Amino acid sequence: MSSSKTSNFGNPHIGLFAKASEKLVAADISASPKFLLALESLGVPVEKVTISNSGLVGVYAAMNSNGVVLPPSADPKEFAVFKKYGLNVAKVPARFCAVGNNIAANDFGAVCNPEMGPIELKKVSDCLGVEAVAMRVAGYATTGACVAATNKGFAAHNRTPAEELKELQSVLKVPGENCTVNTGVAFVSLGAVANSHGALFGEACTGFEVGRVSGSLGLI
Repeated sequence: MSSSKTSNFGNPHIGLFAKASEKLVAADISASPKFLLALESLGVPVEKVTISNSGLVGVYAAMNSNGVVLPPSADPKEFAVFKKYGLNVAKVPARFCAVGNNIAANDFGAVCNPEMGPIELKKVSDCLGVEAVAMRVAGYATTGACVAATNKGFAAHNRTPAEELKELQSVLKVPGENCTVNTGVAFVSLGAVANSHGALFGEACTGFEVGRVSGSLGLI
């Protein structure tokens, strides 16, 4: 399984610029050649996209193998690349427009911003084809920023208490651990892009962080 460090034009917070699933990687339309080449190591097609006319794909999308959740400002023309892979597409209200920061998902479950109500949770659940649960992680409502998940494991904010780790494991149906990225950043999804085939890490990640997150994601 692939594991390496990279950046996008020198920015180690690579999770801002891409989102990976078992079907595809959606990447910043203006991503650097170096970053795009690194993304190919995840073993699925890499598609350059915009979401709401932005290259911050990791911020504005939550995705698994069944669907992708986008902000209300996403252009229907931007749906085409996702529909090409047979993905469902749904939108959530503007208050959750940084969708990637508000939802963490794999093919078994989704954890969502605790301020999402039953209507939003059902929309997420129907789109992604999994149970969607609202919860706070390490005191934060931005669960998508706090958790990076694959079909083999998850990495969570390093201050996530044991009871919340158990709840995450119950929803995502994979094991996980507390981690950091990019030399101490606790919002782990900002510094990693991963699926069950491998993981990419921001260049500021230490060797310990690479090993810890890789193990948490079930890649070693």
